[in-house]
Amino acid sequence: MGIAACLTWLVTAVVARISSLSALVAAVLAPVWALVLGHGAAAALAACLAALILWRHRGNIARLRAGTEPRIGQKGS
Repeated sequence: MGIAACLTWLVTAVVARISSLSALVAAVLAPVWALVLGHGAAAALAACLAALILWRHRGNIARLRAGTEPRIGQKGS
């Protein structure tokens, strides 16, 4: 499940070039990966953790929606 989540992050990072988006996608898909791999109890835990991660990333989500979240490799101001 961890490898699947890491690969999800990597693929999203390569495609979107936004680290926070990659983390959010990987967190949201972690419970799905757990279910697909037959780990129901881990899926419940992963869903709780995904909710916490989404809550903690609310600033990043606002910047993603506004189109102002920096991309990987982009110089900060």
